[in-house]
Amino acid sequence: MSTESRQTPQVPAPDAPDIQGEGNYEAARRYDKSASDFAHSGKVDEAAQAAKPRDIKEADQMERAERMGKAHSKGDLKEDLAPQGAEQATAHPRVKP
Repeated sequence: MSTESRQTPQVPAPDAPDIQGEGNYEAARRYDKSASDFAHSGKVDEAAQAAKPRDIKEADQMERAERMGKAHSKGDLKEDLAPQGAEQATAHPRVKP
């Protein structure tokens, strides 16, 4: 068997490579543009209001999910490092009045 038959065929590089591994540059550009467009759209406050919990139960679920996420923190942000078992205030400022 010759070595030529065992070699992987060379594939020419595309004109606009979709670089993977460290990241997809085109997807990152689309995300950045989309985030910037949204930030300048004037709809941020409306979206923030729509994202508020509708009741105490939903607020509790959101806070529990936030604590679970912060439990995986590397400690980059001091506020992510609450003492173990410490409960945050039970007043739910995010609940719509």
